[in-house]
Amino acid sequence: MRHLQTPARLMRLIVALCLLGGTLLLSSCGGGAAALLAGVGSGGTGLVEGVVVGFGSVFIDGKEYATTNATVEQDNDLGQPQVALLKLGQRVRASIDSTGAAVITATVIPSLSGPVTSAAVQDAATGDWWLQVLGQWVRVVSTATNTPLGLTTVLAGLGTTSPSASQLTVGSEVEVHGTWVSDAAHNADVLVASRVESLSTPSTYVLIGGVITQLPSTNQVMINASPGTILQGTVPAGTVVGETISAWVPRSTWNGWSGGSNPLMVASLGQANLAAQSGSSSQSAQLSGLVSSYNPATHVARVQGTLVQLPASYNVGDGDYIRVSGQVTATGMSTSTVDDLQVAGSVQAQAIQVMGTTNGINWSAGGTVTFILQGTTITAASGTYSSCAGLTATNTAVVSASGSVPAPGQPVVASSVTCTAVTKPPSGSVSDFKGSILSVSASGNTLVMQNEENQLTVTWTAGTFIDPVLGSVPSVGQAVEVYGTLSGSTLTAMAIRSRNSGTND
Repeated sequence: MRHLQTPARLMRLIVALCLLGGTLLLSSCGGGAAALLAGVGSGGTGLVEGVVVGFGSVFIDGKEYATTNATVEQDNDLGQPQVALLKLGQRVRASIDSTGAAVITATVIPSLSGPVTSAAVQDAATGDWWLQVLGQWVRVVSTATNTPLGLTTVLAGLGTTSPSASQLTVGSEVEVHGTWVSDAAHNADVLVASRVESLSTPSTYVLIGGVITQLPSTNQVMINASPGTILQGTVPAGTVVGETISAWVPRSTWNGWSGGSNPLMVASLGQANLAAQSGSSSQSAQLSGLVSSYNPATHVARVQGTLVQLPASYNVGDGDYIRVSGQVTATGMSTSTVDDLQVAGSVQAQAIQVMGTTNGINWSAGGTVTFILQGTTITAASGTYSSCAGLTATNTAVVSASGSVPAPGQPVVASSVTCTAVTKPPSGSVSDFKGSILSVSASGNTLVMQNEENQLTVTWTAGTFIDPVLGSVPSVGQAVEVYGTLSGSTLTAMAIRSRNSGTND
């Protein structure tokens, strides 16, 4: 699970607005041209965009993909790719290898990042919370079945034992992931959040995005409402209403834009651009999201700003959740398969699945067991883990849990857990061990840790995510969670996380 670079640029018709102090940085802005296409040129044969709903390797909207050799990155506010960590509820884009089963590169793609501008208020009828980030509406879903997306919003980083959306007050810094959809009650396109993460430090730039609702005049776009927020710059030819944009904007000026101030450059990384640079107009692709519009005459839906040609046998409505597989085309995406469809009134929660080889969990005491696997906190009641009941903390086992998040800020509650005791992890599987660091060799990028059963040598690379709380190099005595692939007694780390930082979610 290295951490990624911007992968093969998913579907066209996604416009990236790179707004960095009046300078156009094609290769480095929130998904620049060079980074965006990295996966296509390195053997990737397919593209996937969706929400992270588990780890085995990684589950993207219910489908599992291996991440053992993947690169995972996320752009910082200067548009520079940084090693990143995959987390529940994030929206990601990934290039997939020729087997269709493994990620080559994955990019974490938040939709908004910056201050809360209107505090979260709970809707009495649904229990959901509504707030504004950078002036754009965000819906925090309190129960998975409240929307066809089928996911409760993951709420992270608030630093309390019982976090609540009520803590999202004006001025709070957050990063928000989700899917855009038209909302009649707010007369605007809103972001149905799959993850809201509190940020500790304000950045120099903010990430603003949404759906283009108007092109008011030359070199202007309006987003999410009419009237809505106006972004001004050099708007590429061919930009149309309905496309989704994402733009890093200087914090000092983002809320001062209206009509003529602060001219900025705007870059388009749409579908034709992808076809030209990838050398292919028929990339296989998988895309999921909420339908923002649908034309029953042509069977064309718009999902996350991308036009998707559906089979004639499907009729969908605005706000329905859909996951489709097909081919990237010059105008959007042709669809050969509808993998999943959920419509309002008949929604099932998407299952969250987490699996890995681990020890340190004492199942034999009975009652409710709380454990962390691949950075995900899970609780399991005694009736859900019968195959684990005889195992103690020193037993190593392949653990697989399935469940859901009952409310924002709560851990995954398992509906079922299975355990298979092993003497050593299966070849190629993800192993997750927790313990204390006994020694460190910074020059050799290795450490030795003591877990519940034995000592392990851990190696890391430039692509390993190291929790910022640990510093650039972990230190002796720190309590850590390390997951990666095990060969003998050496664990090649995908991630090294602090067990004392409150970052597990």
